[in-house]
Amino acid sequence: MRVDLPSPMTTRFTRAVTSIAEIEALERMPYDSLVPARNLYHLFEATARLHPNRDALTVLVPSGEVSITHRQLLGEISRAANLFRSYGIAPDGPSVAILSPIQPQIFPALLGAQVAGVASSINYLLNEDTIVDLLEAQNATVLVISSQAADAAVWQKASKVAARVKSLQKILVVGESRNLPGCFSRLDAAVAGHRDALDFEPSDDRQAVCALFHTGGTTGRPKLVRLTHGNQIHAAWGFAQVHGLDEHDAALNGFPLFHVGGTMTVGLSILAAGGHVIIPSPYSLRSPDAIRDYWHTVARFGATIVSGVPTSIAARAEVPIGSCDVGTVRMALTGGAVCPKAVSDRFQVRTGIRLFETYGMTETAAAIAFNPGRGEPLQGSVGFRAPFSRTRIVALGDADMRTECPPLRSGLVLVSGPQVFPGYLDPQHNRGVLTDDRWIITGDVGYLTEDDRLVLTGREKDLIVRSGHNIDPAAIEDVANAFPGVQMSSAVGMPDAYAGEVPILFVVPSPNRTIDLARLRKHLDANVPEPAARPKRVVLLDALPVTAVGKIFKPTLRDLAVQEKVRAEIDRLFGVDISADIHVDKDDKLNTRVRVAVASADTALLKELADSLSTLPQTYLIESVLQ
Repeated sequence: MRVDLPSPMTTRFTRAVTSIAEIEALERMPYDSLVPARNLYHLFEATARLHPNRDALTVLVPSGEVSITHRQLLGEISRAANLFRSYGIAPDGPSVAILSPIQPQIFPALLGAQVAGVASSINYLLNEDTIVDLLEAQNATVLVISSQAADAAVWQKASKVAARVKSLQKILVVGESRNLPGCFSRLDAAVAGHRDALDFEPSDDRQAVCALFHTGGTTGRPKLVRLTHGNQIHAAWGFAQVHGLDEHDAALNGFPLFHVGGTMTVGLSILAAGGHVIIPSPYSLRSPDAIRDYWHTVARFGATIVSGVPTSIAARAEVPIGSCDVGTVRMALTGGAVCPKAVSDRFQVRTGIRLFETYGMTETAAAIAFNPGRGEPLQGSVGFRAPFSRTRIVALGDADMRTECPPLRSGLVLVSGPQVFPGYLDPQHNRGVLTDDRWIITGDVGYLTEDDRLVLTGREKDLIVRSGHNIDPAAIEDVANAFPGVQMSSAVGMPDAYAGEVPILFVVPSPNRTIDLARLRKHLDANVPEPAARPKRVVLLDALPVTAVGKIFKPTLRDLAVQEKVRAEIDRLFGVDISADIHVDKDDKLNTRVRVAVASADTALLKELADSLSTLPQTYLIESVLQ
């Protein structure tokens, strides 16, 4: 039965949030009066009725740009949903997968597939085997891909994948004009055969799963996050309330659509508030031209919000604004990794735009904490919790997770709320992530300030986060461990000024064996599925640090990774013959502190070393042992 909402209502902010008091005031109101939508389609019905002629989505492509209004967006979503439903896509049925850069048709197709049933957007940079594993795990019967003219590499990869995945029945090609063989069809022609109003009643169950996101690597069993209509609706509403979003906002979306930053943080959150999403290129900000022209694009569209992971924020700080008028921009959003203070300072000084850090996970539809968009961001903090959610800080080492830390004391971050996912597609992955009472164990370490802002100080979990992208160490370790002569390996993140962290691999040779590091690196380059996951540094150890029960103890390896980073910088500046003592420990808030004593009295080089390390998130204390 179709649910008729009492009146159209977007997710635009109800009141300006400047402190936790405004969030608590929202929580005293009935939830359904603030968030009446029962499914994603309700969000787009509301924006189409209230703001029909306002721009909703613009995608910049090599031939120019394609823009549609909110009324047109609803029509495109409806056509796509009808098409996918005609192919048997339904909430409890098979799924749609999208493997393509962001062509103008892709976002409406992704949303339409979620209205019809379940959809995923897969990273087109993954290798063929990994994509096959994901498609098989999610029982994909429909695959949407780029045309050969749009992206020959993706087309070739998708064609090979299609021949291997037996469940695929339809392959829809975006932007294709040729006649296609077999199960291949032109998306534009297929969509054009359907009405711009729904032919079926969408689910009114907020708990119905509608999206799948791959995360944390895909070695072994693919790890797919399930998100519901309610998860995404609440996340979009939460972003809008704390960031102060409304129909006057225009946001440059610098994230890909296979990342919740692209679909949620500056995607659904902007669209559902009646705003305008601008995608700067089919490849987001991987395109050098998009970076070069970034401030011109901001000025041309009068953008109010810019966004990106810390690496792209750092890149844009190097692009001169020149004569471009960027006075419309009220906030720059960054998340996906901790933004180093030096990067944040440089961006804000060079652009005059305030930086607002956010914090989320794929498993929370990107929404855990936000700096208030109509208030003051606190540098180093990721802000206030989402309304109607809870954040707990529990003592590290407390296996039962019952000992809560007082303000300003660091511990493990746990989160609950309507945005928290119901679990992975494979329930075995839920172990150690979801508690019995539906709190998500983030694996991050942090503390709450006296005014309830969250500050992150580290990470307990093993994932490597490179430029906001999660890398499962197992995707590296499994490949390394298969190399002749390797007894055991372990990968962790090494600090990096640009990417936040990059993979470093520690390797132990088998007894009486030697390892040719050059050959090992070639083996890793050829066999690690994702380019971003390939280690930047490989280090030989006699043994890996282990716990009393023999488990690899990664905190020690992370400290070794910091030492390797410092040693690399010393070698670069002073030469490999200079000795240095590098000691890594924690301060009283569990922030990583690094003391470096260099056997040199060259004050200029010591200052250069300090400057180079200051861009990293750890605290570095540099001194000379000769002074």
